[in-house]
Amino acid sequence: MSPSLPHFGDDSVRMWVTALPPSEPGEVNIVLGVDTRGGVDERLACDLFNYGHEGEEGVFYLLPMDLWARVEVTGDRLAVRLVTSPERVTEAGRHRDEEFRRAVADLAREELPDGRVTVLRREIRIDPAALAGQVGLLPGPGHRAELGPEGEPCGDDLRPVLVLDHVGPATLDQLRTALADGEAGVLVVGAD
Repeated sequence: MSPSLPHFGDDSVRMWVTALPPSEPGEVNIVLGVDTRGGVDERLACDLFNYGHEGEEGVFYLLPMDLWARVEVTGDRLAVRLVTSPERVTEAGRHRDEEFRRAVADLAREELPDGRVTVLRREIRIDPAALAGQVGLLPGPGHRAELGPEGEPCGDDLRPVLVLDHVGPATLDQLRTALADGEAGVLVVGAD
């Protein structure tokens, strides 16, 4: 990573704002690490990753109906929620045992106004001013493409959130190595 690129994040919560392939050089993205053997929320997210469609080798894209990222900035805090429909949660857990399905049902899944539910939520501290030049990375008029007369963005949605699935806890450096060695996959999740 170039020293001029911003980097924020915390290995303890496995969320970063950093440059990572398959992004363009010089572009940072929101990156989440999800442990395939982690907590119920992480394992549920991994089950939903199975809905992904492979693009370039080792990179999978998820459709908005299967999994979506909600990005929120409050002051110097960046929060990301991976959300889906309650039906997808039920479908994704069908191949799991009864104990897992019960644990998923017991998750405190907040239903959002559009009927989706939160599968996984992460939050880190950032410097929004340092990220102001990264158009489309964060929500809000200061970070998106030009706004139209109705106040809506004229350009694309937010940049997708990149999710790296891996086995076991890992730091960002370990995830980069696992990605280079083909031991971690990249999932591209659309965001708003």
